[in-house]
Amino acid sequence: MRKLKKFIDLNAYHWLAKQALPHGGLLVLITLLSIISAISSVAGAIVSKHFIDLAVDQKIQQAILYAILFASLLLAKIGFNAIITMKTAQVREKMSYQMQSELIEHFYQVEWLELNKYHSGDILTRLTSDVGNIVNGCVVVLPNIIALTIQLITAFATLLYYDQMLALFAFLLGPVSIIISWFIGLKIKKMQHEIQSAESKYRSYLHEVVQNMFIVKTFGYENGSMQRIRSYQQVKHHWVMMRSRFGISVNLVLSFGYRLGYFLAFSWGAFRVSVGSASFGTFTAFLQLVGQIQGPFEGLSSFLPQVISTTSSAERLMEFKSLEVETKDPNSYPSLGGSMGLGMKNVSFAYEGNKLILANASFQVKPGEVVALVGLSGEGKTTIIRMLLALLKPKEGSIYLEGNNCVRIPITIDTRPAFSYVPQGNTLFSGTIAENLLVGYPEASDEDIRHALEASSALEFVQSLPNGIHTVIGERGLGLSEGQVQRVCIARALLRKSPILLLDEATSALDHEAECKVLENIRNLQPKRTCIFITHRSAVFDVCDHVYRLSDGILHKRKALVTN
Repeated sequence: MRKLKKFIDLNAYHWLAKQALPHGGLLVLITLLSIISAISSVAGAIVSKHFIDLAVDQKIQQAILYAILFASLLLAKIGFNAIITMKTAQVREKMSYQMQSELIEHFYQVEWLELNKYHSGDILTRLTSDVGNIVNGCVVVLPNIIALTIQLITAFATLLYYDQMLALFAFLLGPVSIIISWFIGLKIKKMQHEIQSAESKYRSYLHEVVQNMFIVKTFGYENGSMQRIRSYQQVKHHWVMMRSRFGISVNLVLSFGYRLGYFLAFSWGAFRVSVGSASFGTFTAFLQLVGQIQGPFEGLSSFLPQVISTTSSAERLMEFKSLEVETKDPNSYPSLGGSMGLGMKNVSFAYEGNKLILANASFQVKPGEVVALVGLSGEGKTTIIRMLLALLKPKEGSIYLEGNNCVRIPITIDTRPAFSYVPQGNTLFSGTIAENLLVGYPEASDEDIRHALEASSALEFVQSLPNGIHTVIGERGLGLSEGQVQRVCIARALLRKSPILLLDEATSALDHEAECKVLENIRNLQPKRTCIFITHRSAVFDVCDHVYRLSDGILHKRKALVTN
């Protein structure tokens, strides 16, 4: 009973029903058409019986009427199937878009630390493969199961009416096959989980290879990378073949039973014709009805792995949807007006299972000040940035914004609009330069864009491009140099109307002259912006009011370098 409950995951089926509900009208239409198509097959068997018997008895006019009716049923079935195919494609796309949109929206809302527990390839697998399994289950498998069940009942009732013994032969092993298929579901479900896990790892590594092809080529790692890819393929292949061998073995046994039932039914029907207790038309109808009883049994058994795949994928998406999300409170940060300072007071932080990165750390940055944050790699400088952006929460202490009126606003997800951020590395999207610039401020005018490019020393090279700001760049800024990419990233941050700038090694790819010019432009921004630089570059210190050194989790303040 425990295994049965594990297989029948009511929560998963309830969740699947919620996903299908917005498309209920189309799904009902597809199901009804499938049922009508199934019943028309049974009706066709009955009509063909009368058609053959009338033709044998030389009742030509009546036979013609039944021939027309038989042809009409065949044409109607073709028409129904065409409509089913069209509507299935329609609802499949709609449901896929809806589910993927909801998952992506949830992806945007999940706590940053929770999200980092998943590899990007695994998330992509859930958005594609798992969504595909669920859509197929709701749009194809479910209507077919209902239609096959109706066809089975109708065909069996019809055959039972004509010949009880024949109906028994046709029904032979049918219920047994369903019970066997039901109980092998647990084993198939485990295999499906392993297949999806292997697929996630495989896609994850492929994604990393594509992202880091420069490293693969420059280090000559092609052979080593291929070996890893093959190892992931072998793991997936192992589980797919296990599932296939298991399924084939079960299907062989069940198929033997079906064929035995069909053979017995065929022999019984032939015997009845030979002794004159059944007509040729009746025998033809028998054969069709037997097929329409055993066919649904085979179909229902073959659909079981797809039901398992659907529920398995549902569980994976339910797990993802259960991740903790960020909660917003628009009233917690009522205004962006004026300059903003910020501070940390007695903040401690540690990642799960690790030692403290910050221990009782404190600092204060007044509105309009420029501050540098330095320290060895791994000391926690980027962690501080992430806490300022409310991506991480301190274990102890407080982090806050502070305006000229000395009112302190606790840092939350709602205070992110107060910050503009230039992260380390190449963070441009494929598309035009303008599209990249407008990420943080979609309402920016051409004049706003020009000022931001000018302040980041990017205006000259952007104007020299064939289409200016509308020049298309590739993934990760392909087509631009590292220095140009960095200046576009700085311009993107400057374009955003935020009182505080966070710059993480933002000028590392610039030469000394270009760096000094950009830093001076940032220092002289009007209205003044509060700036925090994470850097190892000495040129940054020349424009800073203060420098904080992070060491052993403690922030040590050095003297002011620039007077306002």
